[in-house]
Amino acid sequence: MERFIHNENIRRYRKLLEDEQNEEKRHIIRKLLTDEEAKDVGSPERR
Repeated sequence: MERFIHNENIRRYRKLLEDEQNEEKRHIIRKLLTDEEAKDVGSPERR
């Protein structure tokens, strides 16, 4: 379930980034996307 949420978050942030025109908001979304992509949801200690 955690992996699904992780993948959906990435998908949503990419879509938001694609649609957003405001550069300040794009910066925030880019940071959220980067943070989510950096998560290691497959590691044993996160289960």
